Amino acid sequence: MKILHICETAIGGVASYLNLINDIGGDTTNVFVVPQDHAKALDAELDVRPYPSPGRGLKGIWANIKATKQAIRAESPDIIFFHSSFSLLALAAVRLGGDRRSAIYCAHGWAASMFEGGGLKRWLVQRLEGGLAGLATRVINISESDLRLAKDSRYRGRHILVENGVDDTIGETTGALFASEPDAIHLLFVGRHDRQKGLDLLIEAFAKVGRERQDLRLHIVGSGVRSDGEAVDLPEGASLSGWISQAEIDDWYASSDALVVPSRWEGFGLVVPEAFRNGTPVICSDRGALPSLVELDRTGKVFSLEGDDLEQCLRSLDKVELQGYRASCRAAYEARFTAARVRQQIGDLYSSLMDAPA
Repeated sequence: MKILHICETAIGGVASYLNLINDIGGDTTNVFVVPQDHAKALDAELDVRPYPSPGRGLKGIWANIKATKQAIRAESPDIIFFHSSFSLLALAAVRLGGDRRSAIYCAHGWAASMFEGGGLKRWLVQRLEGGLAGLATRVINISESDLRLAKDSRYRGRHILVENGVDDTIGETTGALFASEPDAIHLLFVGRHDRQKGLDLLIEAFAKVGRERQDLRLHIVGSGVRSDGEAVDLPEGASLSGWISQAEIDDWYASSDALVVPSRWEGFGLVVPEAFRNGTPVICSDRGALPSLVELDRTGKVFSLEGDDLEQCLRSLDKVELQGYRASCRAAYEARFTAARVRQQIGDLYSSLMDAPA
């Protein structure tokens, strides 16, 4: 069977997801329609159909719809798989054109979760994405949090849960990147320096606590992608390393005492299972899917973004306690977050849709 993937964006977690589900096995073949400047985020072996896009906005949406229709005519797929919020408009265009073949939609984090505290914008987004989702044959939710939001907001469509996962580590890790300071507590941040990811909150809290605790270190991996992030002003004890290759990132996780994830909203947070596969505890905010991924005082800690809870959490860290979590973190990865489980569930979904009437 042939699966045609439609992507209005393919950066970050979406790219990781596409790379993972390309290897379903059996008689499944995948074709990926992505913006030209996003194609480099996908593995070289993927069958990609890049299209020129002027970026996000009405012109970008129209370019995605046009590329979608062209790919459907050229590829004659059995199933069309739409990814992320703006691809809902391509799904609507396909249905308006009379195409009734099986379609899957995955938001990779519902857009409504971006709007904290409700309000008119959140209500409008819920009405739009919740209504258009019903045009898909199945709607995949990548976390329990996303599924709960869809149900509570009465989103249309047949919703299922396929929780995200990641491939296991490749090769050996030394776990010794920070061996020159063995007694320090080495904290790691991995991700975009954008407002969603909350790096500004972490730096502010670290700067305050660092004046009291000289044994804390913060290693920042990544850079800004969107324009809503603030410039990084490093406090004492913090370092900035830019993006690290996939071949090297596991050694950063394995060498750290904990990963800190201070996101303001998060549909899932792939950095959490990436840390767990290396036995690294996670200290995360209480937003979105994050608290459901961490078992308190066994695989990590959860803090509130309100008040000074993050500061208090950093102030209370104990290196021996964090090291005691490592076996449980690896066990959590093996039990819940493997790529094999994701591929199996997606493959089963494909098979069920092939057997179902249009």
